[in-house]
Amino acid sequence: MESAGHHSDSLVVLTALDVEYEAVRAHLVDPRPQLHPSGTLFEVGRLDGTPWRVALAELGDGNQGAAVLTERAIAMFHPRAVAFVGVAGALKGDIELGDVVVATHVYAYHGGKDEDGEFHSRPRVWPVRQELDQLARYARRSGSWTGLLPERSPGASCPAVHLKPVAAGEVVLNSADSPLRRQLRRNYQDAAAIEMEGAGVAQAAHLNAALPALIVRGISDRADGEKYDADAEGWQSRAARNAAAFAFSVLRELPPGGGPALPGPGTPTGPAPERFPEGPSAPAPAQPSAPFPHPDAGTPADDTGPAAHRQLLRWARRFSDDLDLVDSPRPDRGTGSPPQLSGGLYVRRAVQDRAVEALYDGDPKAVLVTGDAGNGKSSLLWASPGI
Repeated sequence: MESAGHHSDSLVVLTALDVEYEAVRAHLVDPRPQLHPSGTLFEVGRLDGTPWRVALAELGDGNQGAAVLTERAIAMFHPRAVAFVGVAGALKGDIELGDVVVATHVYAYHGGKDEDGEFHSRPRVWPVRQELDQLARYARRSGSWTGLLPERSPGASCPAVHLKPVAAGEVVLNSADSPLRRQLRRNYQDAAAIEMEGAGVAQAAHLNAALPALIVRGISDRADGEKYDADAEGWQSRAARNAAAFAFSVLRELPPGGGPALPGPGTPTGPAPERFPEGPSAPAPAQPSAPFPHPDAGTPADDTGPAAHRQLLRWARRFSDDLDLVDSPRPDRGTGSPPQLSGGLYVRRAVQDRAVEALYDGDPKAVLVTGDAGNGKSSLLWASPGI
């Protein structure tokens, strides 16, 4: 059964400031207010020329609030993807005011341990999903996104687009040589921009079945002590418009559907034919002992050999496009022949989300694959360098 969290005609776009909100809203057709029961006000409009309806909200600054309200938006709209569009301070000298930074990774830089007068960084990191990364690179190469920009004054240069990591914390940085600036130089040398919401959005999306999250920032200052001068010159509004234009050029190309078919809240268990559309259905396996729930799918018992393995891999790819599986089984070490598989793979729904999260976090100890003897568990693990 398809997951509402990944198969939807909705997108969620979040902002922190009014200037960012207005830059995004300018791209929507017929936006109308929609109130969440807990009080968050969204405007929902159409993205012209696409099947998307876009839910827009202004969250205020800070990662904690961004995480809570991102979770709320995901639960309300079940979007295909979530995006945060806003402004940021540059951390690199080759990034100009008005340029666009698209996050390849989001660093939550405040984590760490302070011991004996020394701070030891322990950051959390969230990478962008490959489909969004690739669409962003395509938009940058094609340059078509500039067609969504407001008219520029004669002679004005086109903003550059940088695909780089961003650092997200709880501080407005406005110093070229503060302790925070030195910490960022020491521990996050590749971070191109600093902001205050991306980590909250990325974490909330990640915990919702690894929902794709796009973080796009327009550079409004250099975080070097001259922020207020740059703000007075109008760079926040220009940077926000540039970020919104690029973000929507990416979201316009995002195909509906896609993503792993993971269960969303209230999604009933799908039958075996849905997981294995090319094979006959099989009886449900026997109820396992507590505390694990009933397995939800299996391959037909008479489907063996390499074809069964390929079918198994198709199932696993639908379960998670982050399982880095090979196209065919590796030869048996002893005989050199492909492993013969019988039965099916059972991955329990209760651990599906944990498995996806474990692969993202590089924590293979949390991945659990279960099933009857001889049904292909070892072969799957053999073929899965990510586990």
